[in-house]
Amino acid sequence: MKNTRLLVLSLLYISSIVAFAQQIDLNTVKANEEFRWGVEAFHKGYLNESILSFKRSLTYRSEEPLTRIWLGRAYLQSGFEDAGLAELKGVLNSGYRDLFLQNWVELLESSRGLRRELRPKAKWVFTTEIEGVRGENVFFKGPTVVRPRSDGSYYVVSYVKNEVTLLDVNGIPLRSLRGGIQGLDHPFDAVEGRDGLVYVSEFRGDRIAVCNTMGNKVRVIGGRGRSPGSLLGPQYIALDGVENIYVSEVGNRRISKFDREGKFLTTFGERSEFFEGFITPTGILVKEEKVFVADRDRKLVAVFDLNGNYITSLLKGKLQAPEGLERMGNLVLISDGNRLLGYDVETDNLYTFVEYGSQAKRILLASPDVNGNLVAADFDAHSIHILTELSELYTGLTVRVQRVDSSSHPEVSIEVRVTDRFGNPIVGLRESNFIITERKVRVGKTDLIFTSSRSERLDTILLVDRSLKAGELRETLGRVGQELIRVLGERGDIRVVSASTTPAIVFGPQNRLNVLPQRVMDAPSAYSNLWAFDLGLRLATTELLTSRLRKAILFLTAGELPNFAFKNFGLNESLAYMRNNGIVFYPIYVTTEGTSRELEYLARETGGKSYRYTDPKGLLSLGEDLFRQKEGLYVLRYTSREDTDFGRRYIPVEVEARLIQRSGKDEIGYFGPLKY
Repeated sequence: MKNTRLLVLSLLYISSIVAFAQQIDLNTVKANEEFRWGVEAFHKGYLNESILSFKRSLTYRSEEPLTRIWLGRAYLQSGFEDAGLAELKGVLNSGYRDLFLQNWVELLESSRGLRRELRPKAKWVFTTEIEGVRGENVFFKGPTVVRPRSDGSYYVVSYVKNEVTLLDVNGIPLRSLRGGIQGLDHPFDAVEGRDGLVYVSEFRGDRIAVCNTMGNKVRVIGGRGRSPGSLLGPQYIALDGVENIYVSEVGNRRISKFDREGKFLTTFGERSEFFEGFITPTGILVKEEKVFVADRDRKLVAVFDLNGNYITSLLKGKLQAPEGLERMGNLVLISDGNRLLGYDVETDNLYTFVEYGSQAKRILLASPDVNGNLVAADFDAHSIHILTELSELYTGLTVRVQRVDSSSHPEVSIEVRVTDRFGNPIVGLRESNFIITERKVRVGKTDLIFTSSRSERLDTILLVDRSLKAGELRETLGRVGQELIRVLGERGDIRVVSASTTPAIVFGPQNRLNVLPQRVMDAPSAYSNLWAFDLGLRLATTELLTSRLRKAILFLTAGELPNFAFKNFGLNESLAYMRNNGIVFYPIYVTTEGTSRELEYLARETGGKSYRYTDPKGLLSLGEDLFRQKEGLYVLRYTSREDTDFGRRYIPVEVEARLIQRSGKDEIGYFGPLKY
């Protein structure tokens, strides 16, 4: 009997162990299954579903670090930065040691709350030199100026070689503009217009050559002489808002102005009862309806209105030998002998950005490029210098994988967004700027199959105010919708989201454009005191998540937000949701006056700006800004060597981006397609 009892107890004990083990295995299976669905949902842009799946996975395995990291990522991508950061920090606090995760948390903490307009006065350092003469190859020689372009490339004017060379973001020559059969006679400056035409001043040719992108002359402006409309020693060029052309003439000691077709308009800068006259006019800059001109020998900057009327002279006794002038935010950059200065016109403050010392020989002009660097041509050294903020070196890029498409595994495509630490997009990168590894092993050949900044198309949502005040302006809203059709043309995909009490999409790509104004207006019953701006903004952002194009939300508004505008989703959550997904916000006020601080904040922090429909320029400037909008999204494709185990194996992938001496990295993962 005793033996029988012992046998029964033993069997019960063994059964309990087996049952417990089965329960553990079952929990593991369920946790893995939910984790897999969470990863897949994230890569498809279903962020809410991914968050729920990761949470369910953690109910089965509560301390799984990889799942918590993914949950933090999904929170961040959804705009819930506090929750995302808390999840990531929780993993570290649990004792999990990972250098990438630690760096990611530090970057998130340091960048939170940084405003674009509050960047500290930076210390700039030389980081890279692009040599024009490399052995027997002469790519450029005697460069006078380097002009950054919106796609990350540069035009370098080669005074000695008589051509303008186009370099990519890495300094690799792409092509040259030589002026066709006539050629260029010692070009000095080159400025690109909105239509792609390049205005090149020919110092010895005493003219301005207007060249197309192939480098052939379309027309010539000016000609040797001292009479109005003639030129003598033209150097620096500037364009105003309507692309009138201003050129400094060292031979005639004046500024000549032409319209964009080459018609002579006026000259100014000669001696008069109001102005002592130029001795050596050099750099020229058009800023806020004023023309700033440096005089190297008088050691000052003279200011005129757009018609050439003298206003004032600046910085007398503070300059050494001013040459090129360029704009950098609110500052005027002044290349002044062996140093680079920044001048704040409003406060009359002068800052020393860089003292070149022995690092440069003769720099005539320094310009900010689209990626936050300064670029400067060194005439005597036949080279281009790249200068970078000291704080941006080595860790200056933020790389975030938006999603991975592994549906055709082993072929894998990855969408990667690259920004600086302030959230400004990095553009112009090529395959050579990226390194992709799986399980820390570099993959094979990587192809860059899409770059959003090179696309001519936009993905745009019109978010429409449904307040009672906006209801009084229904007809105006309809006219704005009609105007936006004309502004965006065939280059923009448009959807309309009504920010009513229950926001909804009321117009999509499947609808005919002629009904868009009516959908923007909507029925009078759609307007209410309880309209939901935050829900409408959330819906608009969600609709744009998976788009690879440049993305924008245009908010048509009567100008006032209610006190409960951010009842469901906070102001900063709404901002982070847009910013973390590369969406730019543009308020369009349909009234003659009134603005909203919250709307201005959202616009500024996403890289947009506000417009007023009643302004004389209407929405034309909006259209120009939309198609100049930067976007740092890249789609890379490669062939994986990893076995997916029929879609059950998680494959870690790492993406690193490098530009000059700045770099950034992201670590993510994916599952292959399930196979049975």
